[in-house]
Amino acid sequence: MMKNTIREIAKLSGFSIKTVSRVINDEPNVKPTTKDKVLKVISETNYKPNIYAANLNNKKTKNVLISIRKTHGQHTTKWFDILMSYLVGEASRKKYTLIQEVIYDDSDLQNSILERSGGYIDVIVLFYLTDDDKRFEVAQKNNIPYLAFEKTDYVPLTVSNNNRKGMQEAARFLFSRGLTQVCLLLGAHMNVNQERARAMIEAYEQDQVSLDQLEIVYNMSTLEDIDRFVEERIEQNRLPQVFFVSGDEKAIAVYHSLYRHGLSIPQDVSVIGFDNIPISQYYTPPLTTVGQDFEQLALKMFDIIDQILENKEDIRSVEVDPKLIIRDSVKK
Repeated sequence: MMKNTIREIAKLSGFSIKTVSRVINDEPNVKPTTKDKVLKVISETNYKPNIYAANLNNKKTKNVLISIRKTHGQHTTKWFDILMSYLVGEASRKKYTLIQEVIYDDSDLQNSILERSGGYIDVIVLFYLTDDDKRFEVAQKNNIPYLAFEKTDYVPLTVSNNNRKGMQEAARFLFSRGLTQVCLLLGAHMNVNQERARAMIEAYEQDQVSLDQLEIVYNMSTLEDIDRFVEERIEQNRLPQVFFVSGDEKAIAVYHSLYRHGLSIPQDVSVIGFDNIPISQYYTPPLTTVGQDFEQLALKMFDIIDQILENKEDIRSVEVDPKLIIRDSVKK
């Protein structure tokens, strides 16, 4: 027997999900005739409201779903935890409820909050997009507005780091120190990583540095991936001048591999990261990195969410400039 959802009740009754939700929660300002029709469908289908969703609704707050796509085996990254701490603080101040959900494959969507939330999610924030990301379709089908935390042509509204500016500033900093042989270690083939790769290529081309000196390596998603990769390069005697790691947290694996073989940072190899997570300043030596402005990213995200829920027109995407943090892990 098919399990009814609030969406099916809305379809059968001919009313919107929001209207059905108001009837279920016995809210005022619902026409008696509308209420009777909805209740009749509920009775006929033996529909049981989603208690979790009802509890969310009873809080009288707006509910924001943070939807995160990961690859299998991918570790939780510290930068996201830091950003979430700012998002939680801003949500509390604005009386929003944040709900976090992780999916790995599109098959996970069938039983996801995103798919089964009915009318109880007001806005979705998408993290780690793929070109054929099915979450767009689900959000559109359920008439839930959404934005993405990265710059992409696939989503009309985005909040993101200015990855292009950050990567190019880092590249030119390296060039100024005579460091042009760079191995850029990236995670999966997701939009944010592809954008960072394109920015590095552009910096090489603009400064007329041979692209033969730039190596871009994808699928460096775990500490183990990076440890094995650096180990192989050491054994092959193929070390670059610089390992540029897209993620401070993963840079520690580079440190570990180099030190295990008696190599020094930055005397033998320089290392630069991206994020400026707090612990990066306590690496030995302290890590040079491209720092995200987590506070501004959280503020800008909720500014856009506010505008969406207020039905504002001409809402614009936002990029927040990162800042190069120069420490001791890059050779002078």
